Amino acid sequence: MKSLKDIPVLVTGATGFVGSRLSELLSIKENAIVTGIGRNFDRVQHLKKSGVNLEAVDILDTNALKKVVEGKGVIFHAAAVLDSNPEAAQRVNVDATENLIKLAGEAGVSRVVHISTVGAHNMKNREVVDESAPLALDHSSTYPRTKAEAEKRAAEMAKKFDLELSIVRPSMIYGPGYGIWSTGMFQNILEGKPVFLGNGSTHYHPVYIDDVVDAIILCAKHPDAAGESFNISAEITTWREFMSHYGQLCDKKPKGLPLIVARLMAFANKIPGIKTPIDQGFIEMANSCKQFPTKKASDILGWEPKVTLKEGLKRTTQWLEEEVYKKWKP
Repeated sequence: MKSLKDIPVLVTGATGFVGSRLSELLSIKENAIVTGIGRNFDRVQHLKKSGVNLEAVDILDTNALKKVVEGKGVIFHAAAVLDSNPEAAQRVNVDATENLIKLAGEAGVSRVVHISTVGAHNMKNREVVDESAPLALDHSSTYPRTKAEAEKRAAEMAKKFDLELSIVRPSMIYGPGYGIWSTGMFQNILEGKPVFLGNGSTHYHPVYIDDVVDAIILCAKHPDAAGESFNISAEITTWREFMSHYGQLCDKKPKGLPLIVARLMAFANKIPGIKTPIDQGFIEMANSCKQFPTKKASDILGWEPKVTLKEGLKRTTQWLEEEVYKKWKP
């Protein structure tokens, strides 16, 4: 197992949910020399106290990116957009990823760890979705399609430069912080918006933020992680059960959206000028009982989730109460 102590590392998307926690733990637990890049650092000023060097760099600015890549031993690529706009997602999720791998190869970086998603899998006709599943390169929804294409481009570019690449595919990442499955879902409940489809009895795949970060760091340190991709998930519950914990915090019952309405909303997105928050990718994840085995991560990396769902929800709801609920104004 390699050590990251005193190794210069770069974290893209350091202002995001995963990137900020990753930057923090790389610095304080791994004693790496961490540079985090992003655009808006208002919510991550605490990283400076943890020894993280923050630099305002646009992932689409090749010249600026090239400067921060130089001299780095490992790069962690967490930057991405959830935007359903195909052009924006293509630029950030696909083109910027390919460019980053190219710059890393030219700079002699030893390894890149790319943070993807289980949604990059083509799940059609599969209830058990392991790492052997093909990529969803033709998915009708922007986010899974562009994340799948990013993986493909990253692997091709890494091969060209003989660069070690490891890919992490987490499921629904929750925990203290401004993540879509934490603050995003809780905010929807506060505002009376639906947070699941139908009665919410389908599979929900939460994985605690620190467990995800552990897997990402292992992918940088373990010699056998090079050239591999890993599903990272934990206990399976249901959408209704998970969201009920957020509902209990604010004394509101989480709402469901009828499946037929969701499908109509997803179809409406194909009409020029219409944009809804529901797409086929969300329906695919929220209306199934799929499984995402993590045996490969266990066998190769020795990774296992350490934070139980009960403990993770306790930590998350305590943070939401202090940082969101007490400050919320209807």
